[in-house]
Amino acid sequence: MWGIRFTQLLALGVLAGLLTVSACKKGKDTDNAEDVKREPPPPSGTMSLQGMYSYMADAGTFVDCATHERWPVAHEGDNATLERAYQKAKIAPGSPLLVTVEGGLDLRYKVDGRGSETTLIIQRFVRTWPRETCGSVQRVALEDTTWALLELNGKTITVKVKDKAPYLELNSKKASAYGLGGCNRFFGSYETSGHRLSLGAMGATRMACPEGMDQEQEFLTALGSVTRYEIHGSKLLLFASKALVARFEARAP
Repeated sequence: MWGIRFTQLLALGVLAGLLTVSACKKGKDTDNAEDVKREPPPPSGTMSLQGMYSYMADAGTFVDCATHERWPVAHEGDNATLERAYQKAKIAPGSPLLVTVEGGLDLRYKVDGRGSETTLIIQRFVRTWPRETCGSVQRVALEDTTWALLELNGKTITVKVKDKAPYLELNSKKASAYGLGGCNRFFGSYETSGHRLSLGAMGATRMACPEGMDQEQEFLTALGSVTRYEIHGSKLLLFASKALVARFEARAP
């Protein structure tokens, strides 16, 4: 009986040893496979960027409107969507196109493999702005600037009467907001801290105009929903949480 049990135990021990060796080999092979497929690390942080994007010979570059720094664009993340949008714009290869993206900066190897460089990783393509540029070279201040309305809830603003063009101004000395809705003048207060911005309830004159009244009401409603802002060159973007509600351009008073 003891001989039989010893033989059985010995057989189980050999089998366990074989399974252990097999598992170790499998684990090693799995680790090697993961090493080969490992993706580059994600960028350190995400930010909203607007700049001039150019693409030629399978290489993209991005010039930031705010800092005027130039970065190569990595072939990862949402880069493919950006490339398709560039091609859809039907401009000459290598010509700059104003785009808005969300992404981050990180070190990536240069194309020639000689060292690394700061590279833009596109995490989300937002949109293109055909026939537009970064605008003024220097950053424009939020306050004490005349902001002409370009776009409202994704719709381009058209103005038939020049002196009825909608605009917004924030007076830093009086902490007051005022402007023109397209027909009536409006006025109110505002508060800002960092990139946060809120505008109080707006009062307005009560003129009746044959056109533009619906757009004016939509403009005032959008201003009341604003929670933050971004400035890209001469452009001001107003957001209600994550939604872009209005876009402006700095103009002479």
